[in-house]
Parts: sequence; C-alpha cells; structure tokens
Amino acid sequence: MTTPDSRIVAIGLGPGNPALRTVGAQQMLDAADRIILRTRIHPGLDDLASDARVTDCDDLYESAANFDVLYPAIAQRVLGAAQVGGVVVFAVPGHPRVGERTVPLIEAGARELGIPIDVQDAVSFLDVTAGAIAMDPLARGLQIVDAEELAQISAGDPFASGQLSIDPVRPLLVAQLYNQDLASEVKISLSRVYPDDYLVIVVRAAGIPGEQTVQELPLHALDRQDVDYLTSVWIPPMAPLEAVRSSASLTRLVARLRAPGGCPWDREQTPGSLRNAVLEEAYEVVDAIDSEDHGGLAEELGDLLLLVAMQAQIAEENGTFRIEDVFEEVNRKLIRRHPHVFGSASATTPEAVIATWEGVKERERTEKGSTTANLHPIDRLPRSMPVTRKITEILAPRTSLTAPQDPDAGNELLAAIRALVQRGFDPELALEASLRRSIGKAFDIEGGSPGDGIETEQGRESA
Repeated sequence: MTTPDSRIVAIGLGPGNPALRTVGAQQMLDAADRIILRTRIHPGLDDLASDARVTDCDDLYESAANFDVLYPAIAQRVLGAAQVGGVVVFAVPGHPRVGERTVPLIEAGARELGIPIDVQDAVSFLDVTAGAIAMDPLARGLQIVDAEELAQISAGDPFASGQLSIDPVRPLLVAQLYNQDLASEVKISLSRVYPDDYLVIVVRAAGIPGEQTVQELPLHALDRQDVDYLTSVWIPPMAPLEAVRSSASLTRLVARLRAPGGCPWDREQTPGSLRNAVLEEAYEVVDAIDSEDHGGLAEELGDLLLLVAMQAQIAEENGTFRIEDVFEEVNRKLIRRHPHVFGSASATTPEAVIATWEGVKERERTEKGSTTANLHPIDRLPRSMPVTRKITEILAPRTSLTAPQDPDAGNELLAAIRALVQRGFDPELALEASLRRSIGKAFDIEGGSPGDGIETEQGRESA
C-alpha cells in the first residue's frame, strides 16, 4: 500500500569524481529518508559509506542470472522501498538517463503505483570523456553505442549483416566496456567496418583525478588491455577514401565522381548509356556464380552495385528519385511479400512461400488497378531477357536445369541459328515470334487462362 508521502528521486552520482556531483544531487541526498545505490562499486562514494540511510543492490548482481533478470529486480527493490513511505533516493553512477536501464523500469512501475518520481540531470561519462580526449561530440556527428549491444553483432554470425549501423567517417564512442571478454566481442564486431590495424583510443576512469588514462592502440589489441566498468573506446573518424567497407561510402564516392570537378567520363553518363553495362555486369556475376569463384563474385557484385548507385545518383540529379527511394521500395516489398516472416501468416514450405508471394503480388496489382492476367506469358517477362531464357522460364519456371552430358546436344539448335543468320534473319526475333505463336495456340489471351496444360507461371517475375 503506497503512503501519501511516498516519493522517488533518481539522481546521478557523476562519473566518479565527487567534485562533479551536482548541487541538486547533493541536496536530494541530504534530504532523503532512504538512499538506495544501484552499486557501491563506483569511485567517490566515501561520504555515503557509513550513512545508515544507505543500502545497495550489489547482492542482486550476485544472484541474478543475467541483466534481463537483474534490472527488474533492482526496480522492484526501489519501488518496494517507496511504498513504505518517505523520500527514496535512487542513486546511479553517471547520469540516470545515459546508459541506465533501471530508471525507465522504475518510472513505469511508479506510474502504475501512483508514486511521484523525479529524475534529475547529472554529469555523464560522455562529458568527461569529451574532456579526456579534447573532442567536441557535435563537431563530426558523434555516434554512441553500448558495448553489450555492439557485442551482440559478431563477425562470425552469418545473420548479422545490416545490424551494425555505423558510419566510419563519423566518430564512434563505445561505452561500458567492462571486461576483456566483452572487449573481444566488440573488436570482432567493429572489424566488419574498420581494419584490424586502425588506431582507437581507450579511455579509462575519465574525469577521475589520478586514475584517468588515455591510450592509443590498434583495434586488434583492444582485448589485450586491462578494462573495467569505467572504460570507453573512442574511434576517430576515418577519411572518406579510407572507409571502403561502408555501404554509405559507395554513394558518397559516386556522388563525388558525378559532381562538378569530378570524373569527366562519369559525369557524361546517362541511364541509357549504362544500359549495356548493367547487362554485362549481371552476366559477369552469373559467371562467377557458375564457376564458384567466391572472390570474383564479391568483385562482380560490387561492380553491379556500383551501377545501381550510379543510376540512383543520376536520377537524383534529374529530380526523379534518390537512392533512399530504391532502398524503401525493396525493403517495403520484402516486408510486404514475406508476411510469414514479418507478419502473422504461415508458410512452412517453399511451395507455400511461393503461393504467399504470388498472392501478395496479385493484391498489389489489384490495388494499383493493373494486372498481368490478360498478358501473353512472354510479355510478363523483361523485354531485354534473352529469348532462350524466356523459353526456359515459361516451360520450366523456378527450375535449375543442368548442362547436358551429351556434347552434341546443342548441335541442332546451333545449326538452326546458323541457318537463320545465313538467311539474314535475327535468331532472337525469329525464335521469340515462334515461341509467341506456339504458346498463343494454347493460351486464351483474352480470358487469361492457360490451355492444353501449358505452364505459364513466371519464375522470374518481380513486378
């Protein structure tokens, strides 16, 4: 039962130097009926050590299986004390709003119980770290990440792609690097973006006289140093031309090539002039896949991605769309067409997934007032697709066909193509015309339904 005089005040004790404790925090400590420290393991608490009003939560750190259990337990302890009555001061290291998971839990609980709560500002680790390395957090768009959150993204996790949203041309501060195991995991995660020999700055006990240390070392040595709960890592910004492992760098580089004073060749390109290059690079990607050349595949995918970035940059210059529109289109499409992953639909087999995908596409067409139901099967495929590939997609959709064992298997096709060329005919046009007539006999174009059992499902359609 909450008493009328119950009140909670969350304060920050600062980064560890008692001189940086705020006047407001000290006034609340003096006026408190009860003081609960999240932990006594923090510098600058000598004046509170023998205070009879002071208790702590260090026993919960010993008994809790993990932080997901620990923080709610701390919140319940504070709320329970407040229900007894009086002013309960909950004191945390640093700032109660910076890297502090317990305070939001206490606030939510206090609202449910009708207990007034006040959260006071304080000096945070960010303030003293800025002083330790003489940096301005606003000068280059500082990025801040908790070491534990960063450690969850390991370079060894094949499903971690895209989770590390770090731009290396902006400075990065990794906070609360409290032990070497965590430092090792953070190092692995950062290696997705930064080279192993990139120089970082380890700051320990920032702002604490006589204890503060600032050490520069290569990233690969990060887990070979003594670190503790007062340790942070400052990663300086990379030069734009060095940040070559960042997707954002590609768009920056392409924009620079197209900008006034950039590359004359790149500046004169148009969507049309790059058309054949898109086809060529796509074929080279396929060649690398077929030859199982993994290093070559990485290179060819980069070449293809370059053309995507180039097309988007030209479009932005023309005012038609931007690279962010490209990202939005494909991301929304992936989410929309995978309701069995991102929604409540169920699809546990590849066949069910295809059915779900096709159903979503049909609803999209209906909403747009368009449909492919009355289109000839050939017209559902890209016009630039080679006609032999069109035949395969129509007759054997979503099927991986293998090379024939008979070395003479293609002789008849080759002879037919040679004969057409000798007569002055384009084999592609002739073959597509024959394919269109052949399928047209078995396909009711107006009714939009197949006849004679001809398969018309298009395996590559993505519109």
